[in-house]
Amino acid sequence: MKPYSIIAPPYSVISGGIRVMYALRSWLEIKGQIAFMNAKIDVPFIAIYPEIYEGNWAGAQYIVRYILNKPGVMGKGDGQGNVIPGPLHFSETDTIIQFSKLYDTFNTPDNHCMFLPILNLHLFKDQGKKRTKTCFYVGKGNNLELHPKDAVGIFQHFAIDQGALADLLNECQVMYSYENPTAMNEIARLCGCRVIFIPNDKTPFYSKEKLAKYYEPGIEGITWWGEEEKGNLEAFRDHYVDLVDTFSKKLDNFIAESQAWKI
Repeated sequence: MKPYSIIAPPYSVISGGIRVMYALRSWLEIKGQIAFMNAKIDVPFIAIYPEIYEGNWAGAQYIVRYILNKPGVMGKGDGQGNVIPGPLHFSETDTIIQFSKLYDTFNTPDNHCMFLPILNLHLFKDQGKKRTKTCFYVGKGNNLELHPKDAVGIFQHFAIDQGALADLLNECQVMYSYENPTAMNEIARLCGCRVIFIPNDKTPFYSKEKLAKYYEPGIEGITWWGEEEKGNLEAFRDHYVDLVDTFSKKLDNFIAESQAWKI
């Protein structure tokens, strides 16, 4: 059995990409595989890098690039507070795995498009509370202040205390979001809170049609600013649960494929 080394920056609850990489290690272990974080291993092994890394820091015999965003959009820190932009190209011998078809610039086959749902379905759910509030989330967007004046801001401390986040969203009817896509939109919908997306010039521009077609969680329960509110939040939750099963099956296929690789 070839072990896996998952390469990622130190764990951070506020970074979706980093959480995906650590969750991938857990999934591999659940599947009975040997998996480490940021390890150099003395036997032939498979290193799985996010797209922010270039080269082969771990010295692996087999290299996988897990593309979590469009190459070059995100970077990694240099240890001095600066961010080094990620590479735009990778070796032809690298195996490419896509987190989402939305970011695919490599014409990746469907079996290598592996959206890994990381949200806690036991925590993020509709608690049946009375909803008397609204909230807003800016994220990487631009706050145009189009949300209601009394809306509660969702800031970084809520990402750290996810229980408090779930409780707040269960008290809200609507979350106004200035970023799309973002896991926060999925969290709100899982908690039974509808999302109104406000397009702005600080978020990557993806049309509603492109998000609906290529972004695996879809847009059920998200309304674009100025349009009629609609969407079935129960249908969205069912779809998200299906994404977990889909990932599990695709990971089985990836394990079988990667374990068969020869030197």
